[in-house]
Amino acid sequence: MAAQKRKTATRRLSTVRRRRIHSKRMIITISFVVMAFCIVMGAQMLKKYNTLKELQSQEKKLQTQYKNELQLSEELKEQEEYVKTDDYVEEMARNLGLLYPNEVIFKPEE
Repeated sequence: MAAQKRKTATRRLSTVRRRRIHSKRMIITISFVVMAFCIVMGAQMLKKYNTLKELQSQEKKLQTQYKNELQLSEELKEQEEYVKTDDYVEEMARNLGLLYPNEVIFKPEE
């Protein structure tokens, strides 16, 4: 009977040891999975952060380009208005050497 009690006690101890070993393995496995998850998430966050910085830089460049294009558009509108005036027509005619019908040009002697 004492031998049988020893076997049952030994079985209990080995069962307890197995459970402890199994519990430690589970804790180690879960810890490894959590650490791997954190590493992957950290890498993804860094990647997204770098992408965000690139997009912000691109946004600034595009805003500057947009402002320049607006300024150019305003200048072109002003030039369009000037082209429609008689002053512009007269200036272009003078550049082409045209005169008014009763106009005389005097050139200095050389």
